[in-house]
Amino acid sequence: MKAGFARMDITPPVGTTMMGFGTRDMERGCTGVHDPIYTRALYLESGGEAVLIMGLDLCFLGREDVDRFKGAIGRVMDIAPQQIFLNTSHNHVGPAVGTWYSAGYEAPDRDYLNQLERATVQAALTARDEARTATMRAGMTTSKLPMDRRRHMPDGSIQNRPNPHGPTYDKLPIVLFEDSAGAPVCLLFAISCHPSMMSGWEISAEFPGAAMDRLDAHFGKTCSLFLQGVGGDAKPSVVGQNSDVWIPGTWELMDEAGDMVAAEVIAALEQGLDPIAPKLSSASEEMYWALEPAPPREFFEEIITNTPEERQARDVRFMWARKTIEDIERNRLLPSEVPLTLHGIQLGEDLRMVGIEGEALHGWGQFIEQYYGGGLTVALGYTDGQGMYLPMTPQLPEGGYEVVSFWEYGYPAQLAPGMEQEVRRGLEALTKRGIV
Repeated sequence: MKAGFARMDITPPVGTTMMGFGTRDMERGCTGVHDPIYTRALYLESGGEAVLIMGLDLCFLGREDVDRFKGAIGRVMDIAPQQIFLNTSHNHVGPAVGTWYSAGYEAPDRDYLNQLERATVQAALTARDEARTATMRAGMTTSKLPMDRRRHMPDGSIQNRPNPHGPTYDKLPIVLFEDSAGAPVCLLFAISCHPSMMSGWEISAEFPGAAMDRLDAHFGKTCSLFLQGVGGDAKPSVVGQNSDVWIPGTWELMDEAGDMVAAEVIAALEQGLDPIAPKLSSASEEMYWALEPAPPREFFEEIITNTPEERQARDVRFMWARKTIEDIERNRLLPSEVPLTLHGIQLGEDLRMVGIEGEALHGWGQFIEQYYGGGLTVALGYTDGQGMYLPMTPQLPEGGYEVVSFWEYGYPAQLAPGMEQEVRRGLEALTKRGIV
């Protein structure tokens, strides 16, 4: 195997619109930088196959952004879209990319997207050019950072509150690539937890960035690569311990979260990882998750009518209803399903990565792991696009933000039951194409 790693700065200029907290993002652009943000690339070659794994310190990449960046990389590297795996950390104090919330009704920041494209392509090229003979070791541990945020209340509702005894996907997979001298080329690891403890108007990579800084210091070189897992229903435990509500995040708490993750990774490294024989392949499959029938036109007209005029310019639910009415009047078919990519990378014998396009809840990690049965599976969300929140059938009747937030992604109705069958079909398609 050959492996190469690179990191490029993607910190936006002051004044750039942010993404992560809807109303904050509409107030003003960022006012400063607490710590820089990056795009990172791991390039791998083995047996005539090549893959590129990239992690970006962003809340989202929109599907159109993913297509653009994969096309730009493919032009200069001659690799196909399924060989390029793009994952975002889901950082809530970064620049606006994608179409979530108000960004879906505004013109994109073309200057920043141009900057992001250049850095992403350069990271990919540099990683390829730096590739050298390497070995691979991997292992799995657990993390205490994720805490469930879907608390069942006495009135039967689900509220976004600390739920320390609730389920999370606490797996922490680690893959270490080392050159022939035993020096690290890249340390890949994943946590399934929202980087959403920080707010305000300073750019930061949040706890994933803090964790990578600690790990880079541990190795004495820049080599760490964080990937976001299936953390759509988890927040950092450091802002939920012994509290009925999430406490406000501070930079000290962010560093504490980063230290926790780094210490967990280092402890696993010290206990030892298993050598893995390389076996590279890549595949992606388009899935179609059904939506419930859209409400009648009167439902959207009522939202428009009941939104005071002085609020309309900053009310995204109003914008959503107005856009839906426009679609109806222009005889555009309202979406009845959500297209989502399922992307697999086979790294070695019994070692694979599977990413879902969207904010996957913890159960999808368990679902994907159970499908494969043995070996080591790196289950990820936030891959190849923003999708939407991705609950499973049991969560739909429970409700809660992850179920009812479909409108923030521009869809006319919530997901319908039965998405497990579509994911299983997608996994079977990946298996037939080498993700085993």
